[in-house]
Amino acid sequence: MSAALLAIGCGTTEGRQDADSTPLAAWWYDMDFEPVSSSVHGIDVSRFDPTWKLASALDAKMLEGRIPPVDLARYTDSGMSFALQDDLDGDGMPEEVLAGVFSTRDGGGGRFVAITRDGQLVRHFSQPGPAGFSALLKYGDEVRWYKCLECGEFESIRWSGESFLLE
Repeated sequence: MSAALLAIGCGTTEGRQDADSTPLAAWWYDMDFEPVSSSVHGIDVSRFDPTWKLASALDAKMLEGRIPPVDLARYTDSGMSFALQDDLDGDGMPEEVLAGVFSTRDGGGGRFVAITRDGQLVRHFSQPGPAGFSALLKYGDEVRWYKCLECGEFESIRWSGESFLLE
């Protein structure tokens, strides 16, 4: 499936006026999400980072009505998700990994991925910038964190034997 996603590419030519037009950007590059809560899955945002003001976990419902049904189906069929559960560290207890967006008290923001267990924050990674799309894909012993739907670029979250790492 990864090869199929790579073959499709990250741009689109829908809506092109003529041969000299610039392709429109794919929706996952242009879509921003507004963080709206002081907690994520019951965890206060200050536990993620004391500079954060608000955060939200991404959810497929956030896409409904904002993208055409065919694009929603493409996301659903991709195998990616905004949250997943798996025993990533091999201790017999599943972790939940979730993608989200945040805003800071000084007006900044960005994306994050969090690893929780039993309602407790285990680890999180954040990327300053747009509060945009990101999704997760379980692949072998890692979780891949994508910032686009149809490209091969991702960061890997792995258990090192001692802690979770972002590579």
